[in-house]
Amino acid sequence: MIIFNQLIHEINTYKHKQQKSSPYREFQATTAINWPAAGKRDIILMPDLALELGSPGNASVSFMVWTGEESLIKDQRITLLGPDLTETSEKRMPFGKIVMAGVQGFDETNAFDRNRAICLKKFDLSLKGHMLRSASHHMAEWHRISKAAIKKGFSFNHLGSAMINEYKKIDYVKSVEVMFVTSSDEDVTELYDMGKRSARMTGALSKMVNETSYDCSECEYRDLCGEALELRKLRAKLTERNRN
Repeated sequence: MIIFNQLIHEINTYKHKQQKSSPYREFQATTAINWPAAGKRDIILMPDLALELGSPGNASVSFMVWTGEESLIKDQRITLLGPDLTETSEKRMPFGKIVMAGVQGFDETNAFDRNRAICLKKFDLSLKGHMLRSASHHMAEWHRISKAAIKKGFSFNHLGSAMINEYKKIDYVKSVEVMFVTSSDEDVTELYDMGKRSARMTGALSKMVNETSYDCSECEYRDLCGEALELRKLRAKLTERNRN
């Protein structure tokens, strides 16, 4: 399935545009991360806090897309637009995060459940000195980094590598690429429309799989199906399956 392919192309266009105006680096994720785990969850209180990413008052956008065309994904690639965690004196930074995954075996019977499983995998992340907090809206993430972690050199290479390794524990996730944006509130906010479309694609997928009515005139996602051939194909398959 390739319902997010157009968004992946737009993400890459954004990345190339920002490369000309923002600090830009690429890292290769490592499978053996030289950073201790935190157990079930690390709690970082204010006296221990060095840095917050995407906290209230700063821009925060986080979303995930996937594709059956693995050639579109640069496996193990971490892209950073903006300063790294140890390169700022600020206590708070804007935070953008996009996960792009290459997957196998997705079809109309399992795509929604598999999408949900991938989205929930971020909560299994365990790194000493790192804490993922709840955020004010569904496309935002709020991270805390401890003073001890910053002193020991904790970086987006550590965070991205751990994330990629966690996602690839799922057997149908074959490749993962991650992009972080910390350059400015404006740069992060620019990701919002792409994230919203990703969420609407997932909403359309959920509606098709979980509802028995396929009346397009009453569907709030009909504009997406008009743009995305893959969604129209999926609807046709589900309609045919229900007839039989």
